[in-house]
Amino acid sequence: MLTIYSEGTAPLVRPSSAYAPRAVRVTPPTTPFAQNFNHAQLNQIYGPQVAPPGQQVQAPIGTRLSPTASDFAGQWQTIAQQPVAPQSQHYMSTVEPLNYRRLLDRDMSCNWRYIVDKIVCSNDQQASIFLQQKLKLGTPEQKFEIVQAIIDQAYPLMINRFGNFLVQRCFEHGSPEQVVSIAQAIRGNTLNLSMDAFGCHVVQKAFDSVPEEYKAIMVHELLRRIPETVIHRYACHVWQKLFELRWSGTPPLIMKYVNEALRGMWHEVALGETGSLVVQNIFENCLDEDKRPCINEVLASIDVVAHGQFGNWCIQHICEHGALPDRNRAVDHVLRYATEYSMDQFASKVVEKCLKIGGSDFLDRYLDVVCEARPDRPRMPLVDIAGDQFGNYLIQYILANADAQRREIVAAHIRKHMVSLRGSKYGSRVAMLCCNPAFATRPGPPTGVSRSSGRYPDQTGYDAGSRQYSNNVDRGYVGMGRNGTYR
Repeated sequence: MLTIYSEGTAPLVRPSSAYAPRAVRVTPPTTPFAQNFNHAQLNQIYGPQVAPPGQQVQAPIGTRLSPTASDFAGQWQTIAQQPVAPQSQHYMSTVEPLNYRRLLDRDMSCNWRYIVDKIVCSNDQQASIFLQQKLKLGTPEQKFEIVQAIIDQAYPLMINRFGNFLVQRCFEHGSPEQVVSIAQAIRGNTLNLSMDAFGCHVVQKAFDSVPEEYKAIMVHELLRRIPETVIHRYACHVWQKLFELRWSGTPPLIMKYVNEALRGMWHEVALGETGSLVVQNIFENCLDEDKRPCINEVLASIDVVAHGQFGNWCIQHICEHGALPDRNRAVDHVLRYATEYSMDQFASKVVEKCLKIGGSDFLDRYLDVVCEARPDRPRMPLVDIAGDQFGNYLIQYILANADAQRREIVAAHIRKHMVSLRGSKYGSRVAMLCCNPAFATRPGPPTGVSRSSGRYPDQTGYDAGSRQYSNNVDRGYVGMGRNGTYR
């Protein structure tokens, strides 16, 4: 008995007896769907969706169900409506340890808020560096998400050792709306941020990036505590940035309030390490009418300010860059006390600056003062300056940079006191510059005479053979130092 399958794949004819040698494959008859039908027959089978009369259509093989049947319509429409996720984006979980190198790939994303939390809670430097790099290399969508996560914790990041750099990068890579959001986080906290070691950098960056209406708000907050913040270790840098700003509209009257708050205190501000920087910044960036009260008070106390460790820089600035009346006033005062200033640790720097920028005119006036003999002094001030711890640098500068005529005038005065200067620790440096290099050596035979010849012992008192002075010639003062030993 044979079993025959008339539809589907080619059936196998299995023998009824177990002793049949093999199965026999039988080809089924042709199905009616493989034949060509006319238009009427196709309409009867498939409906009116077939071709018009006169055209022969190959009948489909398989099921009689139409592709537009209700069984399929709902299913395909549902699939078509589902959004297709982009294949280029990959999401990484926040399981520690994070693979920052892998996350730097442009198609990699993760929970950015988790990494921001690591900076705030754990002071994670590596997380801050990674997010800064991601802001440079990421897609616009990734940058927006990262900046938004930073804005949500803006203030804690601003005062964080590593987070403040991240907030500063947001001003560069964030959208204008996000920059305004950061400015709103600074609003009301400008004073605290300006006096913070890390927040002051964010405020300075904000002055370059935020709209002017927010800059004005920050300025008004600073104006509430001017004396304290101007000389503050960190806030002074914010003030310097503030004076450098250029406003497109009408600028706020900053110096009006600053001058009122610091009236009578400018010389004290100039004496401080931080205040000196602020004063010099005002000299450079403010209008003359705005900085005039400051200049007048500093010049009125020029003697005190010039002797200050940091105040002398303010006087140097006036001598070099000030208006002509201010410059002449400062230079005249320096020349009036040239001897005293030349031997002071800090005021000598003012004299040196005047020597460098004043040219031959200042040098002539300076030499007239220090080379003038006084009845009450055994020697002229030039020699005292040459042997001073700080003044010797001024005389060395003159000998190295002045023209030949003025250099010879100074050298001639120095040679008259060669014994005293050679025995001085600092004067010996000047003495060496005033001597002929061939003779500016330790005591010994003339150049070209052999030390072993022993010539001229009677004239010089120096025995070249024994390298000692003769007892019958008293020349022990030559080259003797202040401590009684030979140099």
